[in-house]
Amino acid sequence: MTGRCLSLCVALLGLPGSAATQAQQTCNLAGKALSSPNSRYMDAGDGAVTDRNTQLMWMRCAAGQVWAGSVCTGAATRHDWQAGQAVASEINRTGTHFFNDWRMPTLRELASVAELHCSHPRINLAMFPATPSAPFWTSSARVAREQAEAYVLDFDVGAVAAAGKEASHHLRLVRNAP
Repeated sequence: MTGRCLSLCVALLGLPGSAATQAQQTCNLAGKALSSPNSRYMDAGDGAVTDRNTQLMWMRCAAGQVWAGSVCTGAATRHDWQAGQAVASEINRTGTHFFNDWRMPTLRELASVAELHCSHPRINLAMFPATPSAPFWTSSARVAREQAEAYVLDFDVGAVAAAGKEASHHLRLVRNAP
């Protein structure tokens, strides 16, 4: 049964805030378990979570947002593909996120955090709050005639597309967990 992700999804995903603030996300559980439940993640308490299934550590906030203890504040920024690489390099250079090996995820890695039973956005909002329902860059370049393209994963409904590297999309960084 499809329904608004109101109190049911707020309780299941542990989403902060009232049902009214989460009304845009839609979940279709229909007796299925969540594909990305809270229990799958280990919260470092510092704005990063480690996925126990993949052993990847993710920034909870999209680039441009700031972790504020339990929520992401500010606006997620859009970058072209090269600027996204530069964002990761700058974070690594300054050490603002405790490690120096953050990077843009591959398509397979980014798809691993998608919540398959929800859309608008298609992600666990308890672990990744304030995620825009929009495309996010991957490091996966399109292997075809057009070398100037890379894949994006749209967290609105979960579509994958090739995009010109000059296009502006959101970014979430990842690293291999120790």
